Amino acid sequence: MRPISRRNFLRSAAGTAGIVAAGGLLNACIVPATTAPGAAAPMAPTEVYTMTFPAFADMGQRDSTALFNDQVRDDGYRIVLEEVVENAWEPKAVSMVKEDDMRWSASGIANAGNQWNYIQMGIVQPLDDLLSTSTVPWAQSVQDTYIAPNIYQATVYDGKVMYVPMKLNIHLMGYRHDYLQRAGYDAIPDTWDEFEVMLGKLKTVLEPDGIVPFACRKEIFRTLGTAFTTFVENPYNEDNMLRIDSDEWMACIEMFKRWFDAGYTNLEVLQDPVPDWQKGKVAIGIDSHSWIRIGRAIWGSENVKGTVPPQFNASQPKRTWAHLDSGFVFTGAPNAQEGLDWALSVLGPEGAPADRFWSGTLTFSGMPVHTAQYERLIGSNSNYPELVAAYEALPNSTLQPMGAGRYYPIIQSKIWPWLEKYWGNEITAQEAMQNTLDEVYAELDKQVAA
Repeated sequence: MRPISRRNFLRSAAGTAGIVAAGGLLNACIVPATTAPGAAAPMAPTEVYTMTFPAFADMGQRDSTALFNDQVRDDGYRIVLEEVVENAWEPKAVSMVKEDDMRWSASGIANAGNQWNYIQMGIVQPLDDLLSTSTVPWAQSVQDTYIAPNIYQATVYDGKVMYVPMKLNIHLMGYRHDYLQRAGYDAIPDTWDEFEVMLGKLKTVLEPDGIVPFACRKEIFRTLGTAFTTFVENPYNEDNMLRIDSDEWMACIEMFKRWFDAGYTNLEVLQDPVPDWQKGKVAIGIDSHSWIRIGRAIWGSENVKGTVPPQFNASQPKRTWAHLDSGFVFTGAPNAQEGLDWALSVLGPEGAPADRFWSGTLTFSGMPVHTAQYERLIGSNSNYPELVAAYEALPNSTLQPMGAGRYYPIIQSKIWPWLEKYWGNEITAQEAMQNTLDEVYAELDKQVAA
């Protein structure tokens, strides 16, 4: 352990991009000790620094950390949770690893698309040895607490456990139930063919009010990626790259092309459909559960409902897109064991810190990964029928593999200009995907050469 003075802490905080209110965090996380007259002053607890993004601190990690620190413990350390700006802290972390001067012991968040990159950057350490020596009750059997086996598999890379799950994202179709009723429907149809017929009826009754039947979100892992998972059992190839060269992918984007051509959606809404959803100008969207929560906050649960998306055919098991965001322990962490134990406790299956955190995911973004937390928050709660359906589809769905992070950001940046040209009738689907693949592989070659 390397104690850090307040002066060095403030100097480091001033030079680290994105650390929020460092002095205030330090003061807030240290409890003044009281000393009896004539008695020796007790030793101050060792400060173990962890980090997260402000949004996830608000979601529950701040309160959970406070509860963790309030637990009766004789280990002599306290967690100081620092809030950093997303996408601004990575260069500093890489530099600290190279200089063997890592400040943070653990992080409360690594987005699914970044986890492979963080391993390649050398800032994440394997957890197997730390799990074996942890005193947290479920550390050695944490995989048995997960609600589905593929959650554990999504934390493993090259045979080693690298991450602690911090929220599950299972994508759903969120829709205005009152709009569907105007078109003569009470629920979303089971198949895409039936859904397409419904979109035509929705257009007829909603177009006079300027309402677009369907909204596509301009992020691969949301609308388009989720629809694609219903066309194919595994949306990734053997190298964990999204199969944008497959026949099923072509069928999926051709389906969307029909919807653009028929006016069931449009390229203007594609840019950012959330404002239109909030204004009641969109009837249906595919997204994370936050899409449904946003709609309900405005229009109420009686008007906004959710379900697993339609499937390619009615006989197949329900499938959808799912990915796992996670916490981790930094390479060179000054207090690696304490950092992991904090993550296991805050993101765990039971206890006051975990109860506070997981309840927060349902008000912001994400869902529990542990059976116990699912049963406490969702299985016994009639407010989330769509989440029950989502979890039923989870065993049939492929969680985004860690290796997909190598390709995801490149595909995301390269594919959309070509998709818009295709949907805008400028080029064919084959040309759009071939041009995308050419640019993706060119970028991969640059990375190898670098």
